[in-house]
Amino acid sequence: MTPYVSIDIETTGLDPNTCQILEIGAVIDDWETPVDELPTFHCYVDNGQITGSPYALSMHPTILRRIAIKEEGYQYLVPDDVPVTFLGWLMDKKVNPGLCPITCAGKNFAGFDRQFLERLTYWKDCVPTNYRSIAPGSMYWNPREDMNGPPATETCMERAGIQGPVTHAAVEDAIVVVKLIRAHFKDSHG
Repeated sequence: MTPYVSIDIETTGLDPNTCQILEIGAVIDDWETPVDELPTFHCYVDNGQITGSPYALSMHPTILRRIAIKEEGYQYLVPDDVPVTFLGWLMDKKVNPGLCPITCAGKNFAGFDRQFLERLTYWKDCVPTNYRSIAPGSMYWNPREDMNGPPATETCMERAGIQGPVTHAAVEDAIVVVKLIRAHFKDSHG
């Protein structure tokens, strides 16, 4: 089966023109490896000066503190280094986006994450992604109940029988997306 990359970012707000990426997490799903053994990428993005909305900033005190003090045990990158470092990780894991654009998955990859990532210098050159992406909300949409469109991740998790919170931590949220996709595929295809 074709592998894909689940990507999640945490940001300083909703507007990619005025807000910044704080954290990036990614998981490569090959459909066979147990979820807790899948390769993961994680970094915090040190933007120097931070701009954003008070609400979004208040959601990320742990991330902001780690970036401020450079807490040991984590990778910190300046924005310009993110694309090349991410490409290196993909290549190390035998994923070559130069041969075929990677298929990405996420809670809202196409409408949110991609817009922020593509503003990083060289992202489009280093990490070409398939125009189409996988959105688990569409997989769990019930038009009789979900009057406002596809459901939030929490509702998708309930419908899939997946326990746990949505943490707003990039790697953990990327793993939840993998679990949702696998659960849907299992239910749909046996």
